[in-house]
Amino acid sequence: MSGILDIIISIRVPERWMCFLNLMFIHQRVTYVGLAAAIAIHDGAIKSLDEPIRNYLMTYDSSILNNTTIRHLVTRTMGLQFQGDGVLRRFEAGTSFEGKRPEILAAIIKNATGKTVAELINKRVFEPLGITETEWRTAGKESLVCDINDPNSYPTLRLESDEGSDRNLYVSARDLALWGNFHLNKGYFQGQQILPKELFDNLTSVLTPSSLPSHLPRLGSFWWKQDKNVKNSEMGSDLPEGSYQILGASGCSCTVIPKHKAVVVRMTNSLWTFGGKNGFDYISDIQRFGNLACSALNQYSNVAQW
Repeated sequence: MSGILDIIISIRVPERWMCFLNLMFIHQRVTYVGLAAAIAIHDGAIKSLDEPIRNYLMTYDSSILNNTTIRHLVTRTMGLQFQGDGVLRRFEAGTSFEGKRPEILAAIIKNATGKTVAELINKRVFEPLGITETEWRTAGKESLVCDINDPNSYPTLRLESDEGSDRNLYVSARDLALWGNFHLNKGYFQGQQILPKELFDNLTSVLTPSSLPSHLPRLGSFWWKQDKNVKNSEMGSDLPEGSYQILGASGCSCTVIPKHKAVVVRMTNSLWTFGGKNGFDYISDIQRFGNLACSALNQYSNVAQW
């Protein structure tokens, strides 16, 4: 069984020192919603990735939703703009790339299963894995790390619904690494197959429709996949094919590198630098981090072989 990156020395610290960072905004929290959707598909509550989303979103104009599918939703190629109870078509599904909409997928999951994302993930993943340092927070507590929006203003906490689709998912570095490791090992944990292997084969494969132009990102179920043809990719160019990654607005990231049987996690809390704000190139920053991790792993592999 593959393990969490063992090139990094693990230091046990008192539990009172353990802190939890917010995996808000782009990609981080959405993979939890993506796994819940995969569970719903496996259980038969949702027919397939290629089922039209209009089957579950009855309050929206079905003529605008048209043939947009769950595949388009998890690969960020829907072409839809949701505004309250209305929806607009921005581009034809599968032809361009857009922001993520995990709350739409969460609504589909709830309509299909009668359960929230948090209920599914807690029961099917967190409990079997013994994950206790990940939660959707509705109230503050001492161990939560605030987000830095501006160095000249007060830091903030994001507190929202506990249903599992909002931007209030807080997690420790240890649990984020375990989340990546659960995907790396395809649902296998401590001698047990917690979730079916084929579910993870699908989640972490390229699911993006072939109609998307080749220079745009390729995704699994919200995970960014390594593809050297993609321009402005969040993935470092040195990361091998087969690698996949999630990146949060505050700089937290989880990179899974199957070639090295490794998971690399980064935890930061600055929103001051996200999206190119204040002259900071966050894309180059995460690319450099991925390349640095790859370099360290290559050195480690060479030493181990020698």
